[in-house]
Amino acid sequence: MNPNLSDKIGIRNLVEICAAKGIRHVIISPGSRNAPLTISFNEHGAFDCISIPDERCAAFYALGIAQQTGMPAVVCCTSGTASLNFAPAIAEAYYQKIPMLVVTADRPDEWIDQGEGQSIRQRDVYVNYTKKSFHLHVDTEDKDNLRSNDRMVCEAIDACLLPGKGPVHINVPLREPLYGRKSYEGVPLPRIYASSLISTHPTTPHLADKAKKYNRIIILCGLMMPGHGLDSVLERLGEKVIILTENTSNLQSPLFFEHIDPLLTGADKEELRPDLLITLGHSFISKKLKLWLREFRPKEHWHISEDEKAHDVFQSLTTHLRISPLDFLRELECLNGDSYQAAWQKRKEKVLEKTKAYTKELPWSDMRVFKELLPALPKDSDLHMGNSSPVRYCQLFQGRSDLRYYSNRGVAGIDGVTSTAAGSAMITDRTVTVITGDVAFFYDSNAFWNQRLPSNLKVIVINNGGGGIFRMIPGPPSTNQLETFFETKHSLNAKGICDTFGIHYYFASSFEEIAQVLPDFFKENDRPALLEIFTPRTENDTIYRGYFDAIAKG
Repeated sequence: MNPNLSDKIGIRNLVEICAAKGIRHVIISPGSRNAPLTISFNEHGAFDCISIPDERCAAFYALGIAQQTGMPAVVCCTSGTASLNFAPAIAEAYYQKIPMLVVTADRPDEWIDQGEGQSIRQRDVYVNYTKKSFHLHVDTEDKDNLRSNDRMVCEAIDACLLPGKGPVHINVPLREPLYGRKSYEGVPLPRIYASSLISTHPTTPHLADKAKKYNRIIILCGLMMPGHGLDSVLERLGEKVIILTENTSNLQSPLFFEHIDPLLTGADKEELRPDLLITLGHSFISKKLKLWLREFRPKEHWHISEDEKAHDVFQSLTTHLRISPLDFLRELECLNGDSYQAAWQKRKEKVLEKTKAYTKELPWSDMRVFKELLPALPKDSDLHMGNSSPVRYCQLFQGRSDLRYYSNRGVAGIDGVTSTAAGSAMITDRTVTVITGDVAFFYDSNAFWNQRLPSNLKVIVINNGGGGIFRMIPGPPSTNQLETFFETKHSLNAKGICDTFGIHYYFASSFEEIAQVLPDFFKENDRPALLEIFTPRTENDTIYRGYFDAIAKG
């Protein structure tokens, strides 16, 4: 038994339980109150521990790890405001259904609100954005308290992984001294308590029979992690029903309909209205889709997931079937095709024809950059799409079946884009490319303040001098505050940040320059690389709206 674990037996047991339940990755932000946790996780031997000073970046890095592994990553910090900096990533994990174990060190209860330094009200601080929240006993020399703590730690880890994954918080009050260590030779390991699994509803063939009475069926696929195993069964169903996908669903097939915004632009929306809407996944990107289905509601909407809760984003939910989506979809293979397919196929052909014509001679712009970049990404690699403009541009172009798509669309904030991709790249041998806007990149520039930055991380920054999304959406352009308070116009570039953190820096201001630098940018190297692409600030919105105007005509 390792002699260097914390002398606080409650911490020793917490770490042993994490190891026994298969947790292997621990991200620690430096501090003193969490010293017993830092010492024990590092000395135990079962964990890969990484130190990241900025708590916000640390939590998003842990999110990226958990995205890849499907297992909870631990993120740990000291007491006080450090814990608040975890909140954005925790909220993203909650709405994206990513397992994370958030462990915050705290002062004992009697010191809260007494003017003691680095102390805030941490108990249940994330209660609105976690599946469960636990506050451990501080006096673990008492056997009942220790037993209670062990049970709570077991329950917390299991709660991360129960049907409907997500983040769970453990708040750990600790008394000084904090740096003591001891040997636990001869001391029994903690008991591993079993949690009750929430049983899901059994398969229900009557719903498949009920579906047969509908001729206009859409299966709408939202955000799903790669490896969900639904590709084959959905492709078979694609000959009988309409399969609508976004890149974040990680589904590609010629039988699917993936360009949702263009498909709905200028279309006869009543003609395309479904009788039965079946949804898989969550966090749909297309606003046009949401507005359409809220106005032209289906007769029934079934959501299929093992989650505890289904979101009624289209305001028409009639059934939430808590079952494996794969089991349910197999029951639908008895459905027959219908002329509803013809209406959608006709629309798809028209959109593809108009898209090809419009994008053939695009001027230098954000849209032109995405048109050229997406086919050039390395084969069998991962793409992290930044929020606001990048993820929307990606939806306009043909998806690739060899890419795995990720995006923080749980909350869809711009914070943590690069940090999440960095954590993801640390776990995989594939090239991980993140395409992000300039504002999101500068907001998360501390992502590079990390001694474990993987060399397979490639960052592409589209620098158009501000938050270009605010020129694309209705409202901000009509105000006097567009450039200063919405778009936040700037003249920054990323070179200085790359110099500071030792990142290989490339730049381009034309398609010819992109083609010239991409081979060097994507080659294997000893450090991450960043490509900054400069595009015009004021033309992108005109080109973007012009595309949809062209789709809507005829």
